[in-house]
Amino acid sequence: VPVIKWASVGLIRMSEEVDWIYCPVQCGKDTFALTVKSDSMVSSNLNNKSYPVGTILFVDPSVEVKNGSMCVAKKTKTKEATFKQFISDGGENYLKPLNNQYPTILVDEKTLIIGCVIGSFQPE
Repeated sequence: VPVIKWASVGLIRMSEEVDWIYCPVQCGKDTFALTVKSDSMVSSNLNNKSYPVGTILFVDPSVEVKNGSMCVAKKTKTKEATFKQFISDGGENYLKPLNNQYPTILVDEKTLIIGCVIGSFQPE
């Protein structure tokens, strides 16, 4: 799958200058990979899964995002992509970071869910 830049998330055409990486799990034809660039998904609870800077995410747009799924989304206003946990609670949907120092984001009509994280890899 192609390893794309965060600025390319959600764009139809990809730059020809992309790296390719083997996806070790079953994936759809539009699956792509991203490299985590912030600590918003590093959990303060040592027993929880964390995604530190440098983690490679495999994102499949064809997989339905459900409550608790890790996903990549984009706010149409800012055009910035983000990686968060999708939470559905009380009739509202949110994008929740694992790091409590970052804010939870309300999913509204200006939020585009790009795809579900189907796997990750942390290089040594």
